[in-house]
Amino acid sequence: MTPLSGETALATSGSARVIQLSDTHLMAEPGGRLVGIDTDQSLAAVCRLIAQQEHVDALLLTGDLAGDESEKAYERLCSLIEPLGIPSFWLPGNHDSIWPASHPLAHYFRRDIRLSHWDIVMLNTQQPGEVAGLLAESELTALRVAVAKAIKTDRPLLVATHHPLMPVGCAWLDEQSVRNATEALAVLAPLGNRATVVSGHVHQDSVQAHRGVQCLTAPSTCVQFAPQSAHFQVDDVAPGCRLLVLHDDGQWAADVLRVVDEAFTVDLASRGYA
Repeated sequence: MTPLSGETALATSGSARVIQLSDTHLMAEPGGRLVGIDTDQSLAAVCRLIAQQEHVDALLLTGDLAGDESEKAYERLCSLIEPLGIPSFWLPGNHDSIWPASHPLAHYFRRDIRLSHWDIVMLNTQQPGEVAGLLAESELTALRVAVAKAIKTDRPLLVATHHPLMPVGCAWLDEQSVRNATEALAVLAPLGNRATVVSGHVHQDSVQAHRGVQCLTAPSTCVQFAPQSAHFQVDDVAPGCRLLVLHDDGQWAADVLRVVDEAFTVDLASRGYA
């Protein structure tokens, strides 16, 4: 699996502003499409949206960065993200390549991000050859360490994953969630509302809770999946991202930002993709 390692410290104000982008699905060549949407074009539109926001401290890219594991996709991802001038931290998803620690872009895959008042831990749920997620023992260990540290220091904890830890109400997607999510949620439970989880994979905005722990999912920067769908079904909602405002007292606010300056037409009749 793509390794996550190292810590980055960012000096933030009383309220840190973090944007989560997910499921960019860039293809090998520019203009590659997913269910009718040009994923380069839709990501560029989301980047314009981010550029219009008040100061942003960090970007969390929560997996399925590429749609076909192409190296060219990751190079173009850099070319779209880097002009924003915002530190970005990446996770792999089930559609992503598996990279060694020596990969030239491996520095984006950090384990821990320390803000002035919050800690962020990035967890890898990628299973080679599988669509569903799993937290390997190394990831559960990293989570236990982060939770123990949060309890000791009384700092709120933000956890980022690709696959969600809780069902979102779509039967076909819920089959692909983290296989051992119950164990991860049990580790987080002692923090209660001092822990928040943000995930991707499901291409939609949703919020669930487990013993005070809030679990959020984000829209995709390209295709959206229809909420409460039993089988694969796309939605015609615009591409977007999630803004998190993390206050110094441990409270937080979240909002979904969607593209409004450009229209994207999705193939609503699609019945799936590889």
